[in-house]
Amino acid sequence: MKYQDILELKKRMDFNLTEPEVLVKLVEGARSKGEKAQEDMRRLRGISSKIVNIFEEKGLLLKGEILDKVEFYEKRTTIGIDGSFQLVGGAGGIWYAPISVARIIFENGFGDQPRVDIFWADIQEISETEDNPNPKSDASLRMLIAESKAIFNWGAQGKQSFVFIDGPIVDPPAERSEDYVKDRCDGIKKCLEKSILIGCVKRSRDRFYIKYLENLFSDNQLKIKDNLDKFLTDQHLMLYLFSHIRSRGYFGPVFTKWIDISSVNETYESYKKHGVYIVCLFFQKSEASPVLRLDIPLLNPPEDGHKTDEIVLQAVKATDKWTYPGQDYPLPVILAHEKCNIREGCAQVLYEEIITKSRTADPYDQLVLMQLR
Repeated sequence: MKYQDILELKKRMDFNLTEPEVLVKLVEGARSKGEKAQEDMRRLRGISSKIVNIFEEKGLLLKGEILDKVEFYEKRTTIGIDGSFQLVGGAGGIWYAPISVARIIFENGFGDQPRVDIFWADIQEISETEDNPNPKSDASLRMLIAESKAIFNWGAQGKQSFVFIDGPIVDPPAERSEDYVKDRCDGIKKCLEKSILIGCVKRSRDRFYIKYLENLFSDNQLKIKDNLDKFLTDQHLMLYLFSHIRSRGYFGPVFTKWIDISSVNETYESYKKHGVYIVCLFFQKSEASPVLRLDIPLLNPPEDGHKTDEIVLQAVKATDKWTYPGQDYPLPVILAHEKCNIREGCAQVLYEEIITKSRTADPYDQLVLMQLR
């Protein structure tokens, strides 16, 4: 049985094991919520039809025809970088975090056999204390530090390339230490000396673009601020806008004009202070593809419009070309995610191995180990 089939079977088993009385009420609630969702979608569809017209008038929506004029370096080295972690244990405040970072390297670009480089893999021990009450955030930070080192290491090799990262360039939360921000910026700047770096965000929960639009448009333009407030996130808005474009019979790539994120978000200001300027846009390859947010870091202020446009269009072209038909994301990102991915079951087996290896004949220690399981 395939892994996804097992997950589907487990989901159905969990549903069937729920008490019938609870299920009846939950199903009724699901139907009610579904009717509300349908009404919300109808209202948002009407609002977005007005907004998309303004987007087109202002030149904020771009189509694949523009990419046809952009040169694509198909033999340029292309890599994907991603990290993964799990957190297991916890009894007595002792946690273990298996962490890995993988790089997929296409040395000669398109048509080349990729090389897998497991840049780092280790099990980190994390103590949950008053000073460190969130071990999951600690594990995430350690993974990002390893990822930043992988970016710096690649940049130090001095190869001209496209570098795809699975996730945003700036990873939340905002409370990341100043040392971490500096180290990550150092890695990004080293990479940008020769390469174009592209962060592929699959599920954007931010409102960067909405805030940008609220500042851009005056209140008398269809009360656009009130209309934009109806959308929860940038991705929520873009899903509706891109769908309107598709409904008019366009099936090729579509993307938004780039914006300077640091102008609408304080977190990105800290990267700007270290000499990393980040622009973002939303991209969809086809009507069957998900909407991606692309984060593109720069070494110079994005106000230099011509140079910024050149880099952004190269990044969008690379994203389009490396996203194969039937795939949701660029191939280097998909492969890097698969090679680094640490699944929950794997982490549990590793934890059991740790506990097994720590067994002793002392009955006192055995009692402690029994509680740690």
